Amino acid sequence: MTLSNWLSEYTRRQLRADEAISVIQSHDRVFLAPFCNEPQTLVEELVRQKDRFEETVLYTLNIGSPCLYAEPECQSHFIIHSFLHSAKLQKAHSHNFCEYLPVNLSQIPIWLEENPVDAALIQVTPPDEHGSCHLGISVDIIHSLIKHAKVVIAQVNEMLPITNGDGTVNVCEIDYFVLSNRPMLEVQSAEGRKEEIIIGKYVAELIPNQATIQVGVGRLADRILSSLEGKNHLGIHSGSITDKVVDLIESGVVTNAYKEIDQNETICTTLTGTKRLYDFAHHNEAIQLKGVEYTHNPAVIAQISQFCSINSALEVDLLGNVNAEQVGKYPVGGVGGQMDFIIGSRLSKGGRSIIALPSTARGGTESRIKLTASSITSVKSEIDFVVTEYGIASLFGKTVKERCTELLAIVHPAFKEDLQWQLNQIVS
Repeated sequence: MTLSNWLSEYTRRQLRADEAISVIQSHDRVFLAPFCNEPQTLVEELVRQKDRFEETVLYTLNIGSPCLYAEPECQSHFIIHSFLHSAKLQKAHSHNFCEYLPVNLSQIPIWLEENPVDAALIQVTPPDEHGSCHLGISVDIIHSLIKHAKVVIAQVNEMLPITNGDGTVNVCEIDYFVLSNRPMLEVQSAEGRKEEIIIGKYVAELIPNQATIQVGVGRLADRILSSLEGKNHLGIHSGSITDKVVDLIESGVVTNAYKEIDQNETICTTLTGTKRLYDFAHHNEAIQLKGVEYTHNPAVIAQISQFCSINSALEVDLLGNVNAEQVGKYPVGGVGGQMDFIIGSRLSKGGRSIIALPSTARGGTESRIKLTASSITSVKSEIDFVVTEYGIASLFGKTVKERCTELLAIVHPAFKEDLQWQLNQIVS
């Protein structure tokens, strides 16, 4: 397409935010771009126009979002379907206008193909000289979303970094553009607690030099990354990367030199951090953002030897089943990419799957290792190691009795006797 052609199309498709959102109607199904790339100007206008909506369904994956659409005054106007819950959705869930949709992240493009949405709200950079916009800090499912949404509305934001990988979209693939420059959503790194620092050191013992890792997001994940400072030539192939990954790259710990694919490149689908991370990834060829069809594909991960998946959990039972999404009746996370990466690690030569969690919850009043898990995200047969601040439980190839012994050894001392008693009641 010539410069004059795409430029005229780009100009013709520009609208004010209120005009663009006016194409959305009651009962429409609207997908918001995931994670920190959620387009806030469009979301704010959607919420501002809430009074004209009835049962408009919003699909979300929440990390870093303020979740403006989850406020009580939105209850009679929106129905939220979240693939990845956050604490900011708890009120909406309790008021019965938010539901959890458990789908592995790698499968959302397939879900979109089978369930096309009426509108997609995304965020892009201004077009370059070829008429190509960049998706910035998150590629994730956006290409599938653009392909299968009836209408695509993009917030054009000059403050988005231009990242390398698969994040380019032609002007002609987008129906409407709303020009709005504003800072990215950010997720700050929090200081680690004592037990999380200990857990990080135990996890580091399980990561060999030259391994490739996947690590989730959050305070514990950051402590684990910080504990890898003494390693050599690590690689990263992950769903998300955070500011802590920048530290590891700059210190030379992460080189990606020994990966069989994507050598010398850190692979992820989204950036979850602060401006420091976004600036670091801007025009940085060593950071490659790809769609979840690639980053979360076990067949791709299987090509990387010594692949270590490192994920967190809310609770683990004495068989090794993992609950990473539900506390009581309320979902606080989601299946996300946990099973995608765990399966990939099991297919990798020398790979291992690691679950890390503090031994207690609710201010130390409840054990996270239980007789039975209240919900199961990942199954016992796929978990190699479980780590708490009390040590490492090695599960692969162990009998049921041996698994129980391993896991009891890393229970907080205040709960070990009671948990042993519960187990004895079953086996006696």
